[in-house]
Amino acid sequence: MSFPIETKTEFERLREEIKSGTPVISLSGLTSIAAKAFVLSHLQSETQKTFVVVADSNKELETWECDLDFFNSKFQIPNSKSNESGIRNLKSGILSLPSMESDIYAGVSPHAETLEERALTLWNLAHSQPSFVVASAKSLITKTASPAEMRELGAVLQLDKDFPLETLIKKLAAGGYVREEPIKNIGEFSVRGGIVDIWSPDAEMPVRIEFFGDTVDSIREFDAETQLSINQLKETSIAPMREFAAISQDFKDWAFFARERFSDERFARNLKDRTEFAEMGEDFSGWEFLIPLVKARNSSVFDYLQDCIFVIDEPTIVEQTLVNFYEHLEERFAEINQHDEIGLAPDELFLSGEKLREKLNKHKRIELRALGKTAAETDEQFQFSGERLVVNGELSDNKSTHHLFLFPTAEKSIEIEIGSRSTRKFHGNIKEFANEIKNGLRSSAFGLREANSIGKDQRPKTKERFQIILQTHGLAERLSEILRDYDVSLPENSIFVGDLSGGFEIPALDLIVQTEVDIFGENSQAIAPQTKTKDQRPKTKTAAFVSDFRDLKAGDFVVHVD
Repeated sequence: MSFPIETKTEFERLREEIKSGTPVISLSGLTSIAAKAFVLSHLQSETQKTFVVVADSNKELETWECDLDFFNSKFQIPNSKSNESGIRNLKSGILSLPSMESDIYAGVSPHAETLEERALTLWNLAHSQPSFVVASAKSLITKTASPAEMRELGAVLQLDKDFPLETLIKKLAAGGYVREEPIKNIGEFSVRGGIVDIWSPDAEMPVRIEFFGDTVDSIREFDAETQLSINQLKETSIAPMREFAAISQDFKDWAFFARERFSDERFARNLKDRTEFAEMGEDFSGWEFLIPLVKARNSSVFDYLQDCIFVIDEPTIVEQTLVNFYEHLEERFAEINQHDEIGLAPDELFLSGEKLREKLNKHKRIELRALGKTAAETDEQFQFSGERLVVNGELSDNKSTHHLFLFPTAEKSIEIEIGSRSTRKFHGNIKEFANEIKNGLRSSAFGLREANSIGKDQRPKTKERFQIILQTHGLAERLSEILRDYDVSLPENSIFVGDLSGGFEIPALDLIVQTEVDIFGENSQAIAPQTKTKDQRPKTKTAAFVSDFRDLKAGDFVVHVD
């Protein structure tokens, strides 16, 4: 379809600037993650490049991933541009790279789920380039294993091909798998003679691999509960559970070199707490931040990214987050040294600000600035004057004297504006909602499917097209029934089933996207009939509880978990 000329020009201009290789583009006016995800998903489908979205912290990653996943499916974007044999295709074409939020000097290991997600993302990046990578700011500077090391840490097994059993077992141990009999969870493996059971983090079911000597004789998926075979496979990939390879000898080596590095008597007590385990070849709490003493980390996520475009969500906030983190690292390293505790210097674990700037400047980027470059220039003036910045709507606690100059507004860049705003909230007033649709308050509105034809000369046949995003098919059917009671018959392709963080409008595009929360409020599920979904896969215990709690009656016993 055809856009209003101003908007069509802006979209086409944005697309052409990306295709022509413009180093920096400032995109202003988009005020919600959902609206940003809509625009970026369209751009990715047009350019077929990998977009790396950099958010302030881990908190935003889930929202970004959810919204991009929704629009990717509507634009029918390919999962990945290249893929080596044996590596499972990404379901959504989106990878998430969170940062390890634990204090690296507190002697505490990162959360197991974070380690698993990071490892799976790096494993996939080592083999293919996805549509999107969503990454937290701190994950950009985290040093990690190289792509070659990551590929070596996992395995791809093919039927009737040789793969020494002992080599596989060593890889599993180095990659963080736990030996259990029988296996019940992701990240476990068992060995019985020439039969190995493995549950990889990128698989929905575990696999049973039978060896004849060093030859893979059989690969079968099986049900972990019943132990019954489900499906015969010709090949399977085994992704690592962590990004850092570590075997028993590595910890023994660490104990030796740690005594040399921290030979001063004042470190003896703190060192002994670790070496008691390391000397026996065992890991210890927080080892992930100390093992680089013997296994140096010289790579970062930049080494995994090829022809990509970085998208910085609110550059001022991202830069301030990194400035604060660098200052925190310096302070904590000084603290532990003062308290006679051991720890590696920040530059052994993270890229410096200068190195980060150098790597970012090698890539094209889009800077998402909701308020535009003018407001960003004001922020810079406050920063350079030592005033406190407004971060996430609040004044930051410190007056930073550090400046990274990662995204200077003085840098020559193209600025393009595509404005968005939040949608009207109806709070369950279906009559008002029906009237808004019926009266056609906006002309030439179009929907998500039409948005996939940006630049094409088509017009929607209906006067107004509201796009409604609901979480279940049952709720979608119920809403259609309710609207018919108000003599409103929704056009085809007006309702989509999926998850979206919130509705939005892009007035210049006449695009209106509303979610069930916009229409019904927080209690939207109350009107949905309880119907079975197509996904009948076994649920985890936690998921089963969440889905069954609505069946509770007065007098039932419950356990409250803080």
